[in-house]
Amino acid sequence: MKTSEIFSRANAIAAKPLKELDNQKLNEVFADLKRRTPKSFLLSERAKGVLPNGSQHTLPLSNPYPFFMNKGTGSRLTDVDGNEYVDYILSGGAIILGHNDEGLTKTIQDLLQNKTNFHGHFDELELEAAEKVIDFFPSIEKVRFTSSGSEANSGAIKIARAVTGKKKLIKFLGHYHGWASEYLMDVEVPGSGKFVTNGIPDEHMDQTVLVPPNDLNALEEAFKANEHSGGIAAVICEPYGAESGLVPIDEDFNAQAIALTHKYGALYIFDEVVTGFRLGKGGAQQRLNVTPDLTTLGKGLMNGFPSCGAIGGRKELMDAANISIPYAHPYTYIAGTLSGNTLSMAACNYVVNRLATTNLLEQAEATASDLTTKLNALFHAYDSDFFAYYYGNILRVELTAPHAVPLTSAEALNEVVQRRKILSSYSAVVSSAGVLSRNGRDFVSCAQTIEDNDKYVLAYEKLLNSFVK
Repeated sequence: MKTSEIFSRANAIAAKPLKELDNQKLNEVFADLKRRTPKSFLLSERAKGVLPNGSQHTLPLSNPYPFFMNKGTGSRLTDVDGNEYVDYILSGGAIILGHNDEGLTKTIQDLLQNKTNFHGHFDELELEAAEKVIDFFPSIEKVRFTSSGSEANSGAIKIARAVTGKKKLIKFLGHYHGWASEYLMDVEVPGSGKFVTNGIPDEHMDQTVLVPPNDLNALEEAFKANEHSGGIAAVICEPYGAESGLVPIDEDFNAQAIALTHKYGALYIFDEVVTGFRLGKGGAQQRLNVTPDLTTLGKGLMNGFPSCGAIGGRKELMDAANISIPYAHPYTYIAGTLSGNTLSMAACNYVVNRLATTNLLEQAEATASDLTTKLNALFHAYDSDFFAYYYGNILRVELTAPHAVPLTSAEALNEVVQRRKILSSYSAVVSSAGVLSRNGRDFVSCAQTIEDNDKYVLAYEKLLNSFVK
């Protein structure tokens, strides 16, 4: 689906009142979920006593309360009460091969039996994993592993500042790059500004310059306006738009933005934490036929194993990343006790090699295409404004379009909040049908099947039948 059609259809949804769920049907859903998940309820109550606000995860569903999981295999998860779900949340995209992939599990078991999970010294596995990543992405000549995608993005701007000698960062409205201070300005909802920046001093955010996506004139004006007040070190971008395509970027925008960025002596950073291993070999940059200066990775890099993140780029840029006292220029300090640890490198080596040497990603994209076609047919049959689209094996189902509400007043921001809030009730209906879907921001793994897709479609049909008539 083209960017123009996505925007047009999202705007049409945002212009209409929210579709309200029938209270009786919603109460029946909650009653059924509570009946089937008593252990999850007790554990969620226990969590309130030991975890801030009872949770430390943003991805799991929380209505009526979080479901506690026990095991996973392939496309399925089983909770502590024995209920099975088809999982399309997939840890926000981290699970790309499927849960508990047999080959990956055996690789880790062999590592633990014959070597170690962590020794804190150099290991050949680091080199093998780095070589696999470099082979996967044509723009990457050297790679620095980190402990998360957020950490990778923090390191990337440090490298850009060290190399260019400039201070400021351009970030596009609504784009998400982790929770570091530089990046929490204007996340998820374009135009929301400092909505989620409590706890960050204003001076920490003064170096972040916000620019609307798809606006080359605004981008150039930002370069000019900051040229004599620190200068722009880098532009960072989710290659397919905010929240990995939820608010898409025009097909030719990145190529033009890269040229403009280089004109002003800055670097262009592709945040491929989500897209990196979901668009085929070479990631989003290969599909878009563009070459960023730096690339950040995470999530699917290790199929859910921890300490998962990386920064990659040209040799002369990456050599600025250092873990000792300054002895060369350019220089920036990037460290981490668990970065590049043996366990994570074994997982990375296996996952990237598997994706690069098989047709699994092509199969997963075909599965995503099948699901999108079936969903749109369902929505059309019900005369619904909802619609679905996909990039590689990234699936997006637009339901309430909160990001398409123009933020012209405090009332408009409240409208955005309400449109996001109701999605948790929508997802509760879907999960009651045995499908885990995170408000339509979903993914397809290499383990998903056509039968899984059919169950997903039936779950959304249950949602359509749960609205006030």
